[in-house]
Amino acid sequence: MFQYKLMLFGFPDLCRDYDDVLLHLKQVPPQRAVTETLEQCYLIDMQTGHKYEISFDNKGLFVKDFKERENEYLKSD
Repeated sequence: MFQYKLMLFGFPDLCRDYDDVLLHLKQVPPQRAVTETLEQCYLIDMQTGHKYEISFDNKGLFVKDFKERENEYLKSD
């Protein structure tokens, strides 16, 4: 069962858990957020219906104000 729906630049992806969300976000270079709009980037908790914004900084993309792992950054290894 999928817990999250992740929208990145208009493309939907279903994620089983938060770790799956992090894997998807890690694949997106932060430079893409500069050239494209983040309006089409968000995360929906399909259990509660809560919508979280996706934001970025020079370290990468992250889920803004996420309760479980608040503002966890995604770094390339």
